[in-house]
Amino acid sequence: MRYIKKNYFVFSSGTLKRKDNTIALEKESGKRKYIPIEKIQSLYFFGEINFNSRLLAFLSQQQIALHVFNRNGWYVGSFAPRKQKVSGKLLTEQVKAYIERDRRITYAKEFITSAMHNMIRILKRSEKNISTQTLEQAKEKIKITNSINEIMSVEGEFRQKYYPLLAKISGQEFTGRKKQPPVGKLNSLISFGNTLLYTETLNKIYQTQLDPTISYLHEPSEMRFSLALDISEIFKPLIVDRLITNLLNKKMLTDKDFDENLNSTLLNESGKKKFINAFQDFLETTIMYPKLKRKVSYATLIRLECYKIIRSLVGGEDYEGLKMWW
Repeated sequence: MRYIKKNYFVFSSGTLKRKDNTIALEKESGKRKYIPIEKIQSLYFFGEINFNSRLLAFLSQQQIALHVFNRNGWYVGSFAPRKQKVSGKLLTEQVKAYIERDRRITYAKEFITSAMHNMIRILKRSEKNISTQTLEQAKEKIKITNSINEIMSVEGEFRQKYYPLLAKISGQEFTGRKKQPPVGKLNSLISFGNTLLYTETLNKIYQTQLDPTISYLHEPSEMRFSLALDISEIFKPLIVDRLITNLLNKKMLTDKDFDENLNSTLLNESGKKKFINAFQDFLETTIMYPKLKRKVSYATLIRLECYKIIRSLVGGEDYEGLKMWW
């Protein structure tokens, strides 16, 4: 039997073990749940889970990533299996494109240009009659940037203008982007959604031969997979911002789904489950992809973006980031 793999989100606390060819979760209540290994794409832990090296070896063998979050929903880290899909030639080209200044700037500009295009696009698609003139003007400035710092500066200015408009189409008050910790429902949802998107993008990178630590917009550094940050920029408006707008406008998230005080606004367990279910459904939504002449899911769009980067690195094709056309 062939299973469709999916992400599993574990909110319970307990112990995770290998049991033959399944994963067994022993909850603190004593109840036990089994998940066939063939069904798992990746695991997300929001509770306190104990596990041993035997389990990690099994997950690595099966190419399953494990992502850990704390009780507030903050991303803690990932266990990434040893990559089976490796390419010395591709790794060399990835590094060369980072070292060669002009090539690095070209990639960084394309990530941000695509992200800005997609942000403007979702505002234009809204029914709030939003003017995007100031954003269009800010977007033009990316053309005359000549360093990573300048690109990041233009992106920061753009987002300062964008977030109040996103708040407007979401029916939320907004007094500025506050994320450590987030204050206000919109900030909370942006932070949580971006974290989920980062881990999903990392999953997709691991399905290719790309090295997730070599990036162009974000500076590569120890202890993070910065290429996932780069690629996520394109998909934040496409997936996270649109999902947030849908959830808020349709009242699918209410005050009861948040824990709020003066210093932070966090999704509670009920809110996180609602958001995650909607996020997974959104990833499986399909659109017609003209080049392939068939429908593809949003999750597949992320993997296709990885392949475009690979073709540009080793095949000499110009890289053009995904720009929303629908």
